[in-house]
Amino acid sequence: MTKVKHKTNAQLIGDLMSHSKQGVLMQAFIIEAIAKYSEQTKVAPPWSTDNTFISEAAWRACADEALEAINNRSK
Repeated sequence: MTKVKHKTNAQLIGDLMSHSKQGVLMQAFIIEAIAKYSEQTKVAPPWSTDNTFISEAAWRACADEALEAINNRSK
């Protein structure tokens, strides 16, 4: 049985950012996608605490950090 080696998340994003068939447009697409999802996460209604393994506060903190990094990338 052959073991399949999967890319890490960092490798996947790095490959898309550096080697996309779409060129640098992919970079803008990924940054815009992260920004939009982060904005949606910040205004989403509170989660149900049933059957969740990710803390709502931690998920929202990720959204805050991502937006802060995107908004401050030229400083």
